[in-house]
Amino acid sequence: MKKRFCIFNILIVVCGGLLLAQPKQNGRVPTREKRGYNQRIVIDTARVRVLYALNAKDIKDENTYIDLGKLEIGKRVYKYSSEFLYLSDQKVIQWKKETGHKGYVPKTLGMGGQKEHKEHWSELVFSDYFIRGNKLTEQACMPLWADQNNGQYTEAWPLMKWILTDDFQTILGHKCQKATCRFRGRDFVAWFAADLPVKGGPWKFGGLPGCILKVYDKDRLYVWEAVAIENGIYPISQYPDKLYPKTSRNRIYKLQKRYNEDFWEAVGWMSIEGRRTPKKVLFEPLELE
Repeated sequence: MKKRFCIFNILIVVCGGLLLAQPKQNGRVPTREKRGYNQRIVIDTARVRVLYALNAKDIKDENTYIDLGKLEIGKRVYKYSSEFLYLSDQKVIQWKKETGHKGYVPKTLGMGGQKEHKEHWSELVFSDYFIRGNKLTEQACMPLWADQNNGQYTEAWPLMKWILTDDFQTILGHKCQKATCRFRGRDFVAWFAADLPVKGGPWKFGGLPGCILKVYDKDRLYVWEAVAIENGIYPISQYPDKLYPKTSRNRIYKLQKRYNEDFWEAVGWMSIEGRRTPKKVLFEPLELE
């Protein structure tokens, strides 16, 4: 029944020429752990970090998130990455140490978030974003059988041109002001706290006079909301550069889009019967251009 329902929806879109916008999901792309997760290098130390729920069904329940992202704020580097993935990596490292296992871990061990998506790859979960001055670098990890295409690129930051409004709301006890912008094909709304003097936020968002605590596109396909602001000592680490060769944003963008839309076709996999499966699915990328 579920399979028929999905096919029916696709037929409506194809035949009717309509785009039925749905919240971002992790899709059906399988994941693996060949990322250099156990070779990370410490590059800075954060004293503050902000945790964000991505597309939460219930903001109070981590099990309903697509991801729990984190912004680590160091003296030299800001880093945005997946806390769910980091915690899973620590479990994998400990499990391998205890069992003596030396091969690949077939599934992401103990991954948090929505049950139906925790074993799936997402370009937002499996990429790390680093801000150094006015430059942003994305280290992009590709899914199963595509890790040869892991890479990194650097671009100017921030690129968003925000318009401030006179609207306010309170998030985690902080008075937040509303700002809007159009960025790479989408219209975004952000709520930033001027009393938190950090010009960053989740993903690539930044450039406002305060930390972004909530941000979403107008269709709410992608929604980040801060759920905690923590003080402590947090090492900021990155994968070895040798595992992520330099490339262009355009190449990374096209690969991520292909894997989300039709992973099996993209990696050239064929079933024993000679049919490619499963079929291409609808995908709404965060960046449209």
